[in-house]
Amino acid sequence: VAGEAAAYAIGLVMVGSASEKVISELLAYAHDTQHEKIIRACALALAMLMFRKEEEAETLIQQMLLDKDAILRYGACFCIALAYVGTSQNAAIRRLLHISVSDVSDDVRRAAVIALGFVMCNVPDQLPGVVKLLSESYNPHVRYASAIALG
Repeated sequence: VAGEAAAYAIGLVMVGSASEKVISELLAYAHDTQHEKIIRACALALAMLMFRKEEEAETLIQQMLLDKDAILRYGACFCIALAYVGTSQNAAIRRLLHISVSDVSDDVRRAAVIALGFVMCNVPDQLPGVVKLLSESYNPHVRYASAIALG
């Protein structure tokens, strides 16, 4: 519990800083530990570090998306969400839509759809059109995330 809380605390204290030292430490710790809760906390802390960083976050996002650990790919979705929050940036939306239909992990797919809600929060009238097909998915995780993204 202490490691999980510490990771969340680091993310909250360092929100939007994009500190290379902290990023490398969190990634290293996420790869070294066996505890899923701590890995998830590290992944979300990394996302918090990239708050509103847009293109500056791309290297970390790509690195996390290519990881074999689904929890880090989950964190990459929230990294996109926080880096591009309220921007409705087409590339971010396209990437999240791709992840939402192609990743093997239901958790990652769910995170990608929820992240669409973050990215498109400035245009709430357009979000239903984007997630309409996802809301009809056979996958209950994706349907759930569609409802969460819409609010």
